[in-house]
Amino acid sequence: MKRFKVVLAGTVLVSGLALGGYALNNGSALANEKKEEAQPGIMFDEAEAIALEETGGGIVQQLERDQDDGVELYEVEIEKEGHEYELDIATDSGKVIRAENERSDDDDDDDDERTTLPKGTISSDKAIEIALKEVKGTVTEVELDEDDGQYVYEIEVKTNKDGETKIDVNALDGKILKVEIDD
Repeated sequence: MKRFKVVLAGTVLVSGLALGGYALNNGSALANEKKEEAQPGIMFDEAEAIALEETGGGIVQQLERDQDDGVELYEVEIEKEGHEYELDIATDSGKVIRAENERSDDDDDDDDERTTLPKGTISSDKAIEIALKEVKGTVTEVELDEDDGQYVYEIEVKTNKDGETKIDVNALDGKILKVEIDD
């Protein structure tokens, strides 16, 4: 009987160690997967700063994370002193891959010509923060738009359910104006 108890205790101990080792190893694998998901690279605010430095300032009209020929990049549009700048910035390095400049008056659309924003306008980073409090996901596009004198950040968020949500945030007070959910 004593021998049976010793064998039983030994079996329980070995089983416990084996299960603990498996759990520890499995947890490490999950930790490594999470590290891979949080890929290195620059964020929206860094891409915006790089673009503004490249153009010497201006107003960011649009900032979008995209993929072009398999390369992850930010597409940035900036208005400055009658010129429209379009830049592509690599998400992994922050390097400007493409920069184009054309006069804004080449277009028939004069609505977007502005050189300053109203005092107290929130940053695109703040608008993104507000939008992500409303909807969890990954920001894919940020656009500053002006309709009838009201400045609005239009922010697109890809949700975990492969849906997309568009959130309009008032650029002056940060209030959410509209949430549209696409499934």
